[in-house]
Amino acid sequence: MAKLSEEEKRELLEAAHSEKLRKEFAALRNLSDERVLSPKEYVEFLDWSQQFMTEDPKDRSPIKGDIFLL
Repeated sequence: MAKLSEEEKRELLEAAHSEKLRKEFAALRNLSDERVLSPKEYVEFLDWSQQFMTEDPKDRSPIKGDIFLL
């Protein structure tokens, strides 16, 4: 695990003390508890979010196993 720089530590502490940010995360948590995605919706979300992945899949080792759950 990488160590945080002093600036990153300061930013995290500022975020932790932010009442506005705390309320926004609580609202998101409440929304996520109300809605459960179907497997189809989950796969659609993963397809959409793929555009934000910057890692080259060729750099990853193959997935091992024979039972995979969503």
